[in-house]
Parts: sequence; structure tokens; C-alpha cells
Amino acid sequence: MHPLAAIVVKTAGAAGVAALLGAGVVSAASPSPAPTPTAAASTNKPAADNHADRRLVRRAVIEAEADVLGIKPETLVKDLKAGQKLSDLAKDKGMTKEQFADRLVANLKPRLETLVDHKQITQAQADKVLDRIAHGHVPFWDGIHRRK
Repeated sequence: MHPLAAIVVKTAGAAGVAALLGAGVVSAASPSPAPTPTAAASTNKPAADNHADRRLVRRAVIEAEADVLGIKPETLVKDLKAGQKLSDLAKDKGMTKEQFADRLVANLKPRLETLVDHKQITQAQADKVLDRIAHGHVPFWDGIHRRK
């Protein structure tokens, strides 16, 4: 959340509590000194925005992996959901993990730079993704691991 927006949200929440106290809706001699859940909840981000950056990075990774394999991203997602592994798809194209990772980094870097330029992710996030891939952690290499 933008720092200015956070200040506005906090100010609006405080003004709302002051209005309720002034109107006599909430008594000043409340037995519990804990803040009301409404005041704490007003400073949280909406649920839809919590992981927007992660979704953008994931989309960029899927698109880059599909480009390296020479297939459409939709086909790659469908294959992964069907239980195939990226390692098997890369072996079918004659690539080792190291070769695939090198090509993936080269293909993914401009996509992440675009996200950084549009201020959708930070440079640190982009560097972390590229560094992990360069050190052998290829996303979806062993398939999709769903939480149980």
C-alpha cells in the first residue's frame, strides 16, 4: 500500500471511532482496553491484492518456460495440471536441467525487467527469481506441488 494511502486509511478509521464515541454509540468506560476489530481491519489490504506480484512473476515464468520449450503457455499449464513434469518436457526437447535453466534465465530476464519498469515488482524480487533459477531451482521442474 502506498504510504499516503495508509495514512488516509488510518485517519479515516480514527475519525470513525471518534464519531462513534462522540455520538455515544461506544462508551468511553469500555471494560476491554483492546482495540476494536473494525479499527484493526481497516488497515489491511484487500484480499485480492495480497499476492498480485507473485501472480505476475508466476505468469512470466510460465510464459518463459513455454517459450523455451516451443509451446504455448496454455499447453504448458494444461500439461503440468495433468501431472507431467517440466523435466520430462525438457528431456523430450533434448535439454538438460542446466541447459534449460540457462535458456530460461535469458528468456525470463526481459519479462521481469518489464514488470520492474512498470513498478509491478521490485528489482530485488526480479533478482531473487533469476538467482534462484541460476542456482538450480527451476520452477515446476518436478511438476506442480499442491498443498495438502
